[in-house]
Amino acid sequence: MRSQNLIGASRVFVCDEGFCVIKDGGVLYESIERDETSGHKKHSQGAKILAVGKYEDLVREYPSAEREFWHDSVLLPSLVNAHIHFEFSNNTTSFVYGDFGRWLDSVIAKRDDVLSDITKSVQEAIALQFANGVGLVGAISSYGYDMETLSGSGLRVVYFSEAMGSNPGAIDALFSDFKARLGQSIAHKSELFTPAVALHSPYSLHHIYAKYVLQEAKNLKTPISAHFLESTYEREWLMNGSGYFYDFFSRTFKVPNPKPFYSIEGFLEQFVDFDNVLLTHCLFAGKSEYKIMAQNAYNIVTCPRSNRLLNNTYLSFLHMQGRKDSDFVPNIALGTDGRSSNADVSLLEEMRSMLFACPQVELDSLAQQILKMATCNGAQALGVKSGILKDGYNADIAVFEIPHITHSCQEALQFILHAKEAKRLLINGKGII
Repeated sequence: MRSQNLIGASRVFVCDEGFCVIKDGGVLYESIERDETSGHKKHSQGAKILAVGKYEDLVREYPSAEREFWHDSVLLPSLVNAHIHFEFSNNTTSFVYGDFGRWLDSVIAKRDDVLSDITKSVQEAIALQFANGVGLVGAISSYGYDMETLSGSGLRVVYFSEAMGSNPGAIDALFSDFKARLGQSIAHKSELFTPAVALHSPYSLHHIYAKYVLQEAKNLKTPISAHFLESTYEREWLMNGSGYFYDFFSRTFKVPNPKPFYSIEGFLEQFVDFDNVLLTHCLFAGKSEYKIMAQNAYNIVTCPRSNRLLNNTYLSFLHMQGRKDSDFVPNIALGTDGRSSNADVSLLEEMRSMLFACPQVELDSLAQQILKMATCNGAQALGVKSGILKDGYNADIAVFEIPHITHSCQEALQFILHAKEAKRLLINGKGII
């Protein structure tokens, strides 16, 4: 029999569309118990939120529930890191920043060293997610090296097996390797681990290989992820077949007279029949691309610090704010990318960086938007019923101590400025912290 637990705090961020804040609020949820003799969960199905409201009202309505209340604290859905590469967690100073082409050249030259013996660094990256109050991640895996560690971590993971390769003569071998990795991820499927599919990018993936991979995704009904228009070089390549990537394929892979595999529109049109499409970066997308993305309910994932380090810019979403025209308002989620293009994988630091990277947007409004990007928007993009404190949603909850939060009328802003480490973290109703 499942037990009912009540958790409350000075401020509760529901993280719904209107960004409701409940003073002295609470959440009633199911908890996952463990069998004392075997150590296994008694329940294979997920634990859910049962009610949300004023803490004292819930105490009166559910007097038998075990309860806890956190003073000078904020309670909210556990955060969502919608795009993270755990496999590159060994990197500190191996790669070159400041220009996407120089960075990619350095990755090609040094990735084997960075990818060796990654188990400890992946575990450390997972621990950092917990400390940041992250309960759900969109993990992009190019090699499958992080699969075992993530599948048993206690994190809620949407695991994207990534396809990458441009050599037409190697498509059969590449697809065979991809199917093997995808099959392994399917074998690990659980309440907390969802297999999914990623296409690396339009510059790195042969269009025939992409068709094979997308058919696998269609058969499994998985979310789809891809990097898209991350650099000016990529846009120039797709539009004109010239620039850095012409030299990259000629020099690095000895391809005579290389040509792009897609037009920009052609790459986007591959996904029209899929739900939960996540396009990461989109820094150099224009009005026509935004229109296609919004009309097909594609999601954008932005990674501000990575974008600054590799391309010296940020996603410009100012023109989308406050618009009702569905042609221009895709769902935007937040991710850290990996340590291949970041100092760390702290989502809290990503939120703070985004706060300072968008001076044109009114501060209180921006803070609320960032929090929604890191909760409900990210969960929506990944197709997971988390990210909002609402009955029937997953019991994924985080609590942060924010001293004197009750004195502020700018709770969202103060949370982003001062949140340091989760004091309580529940994933699937189970206490992680």
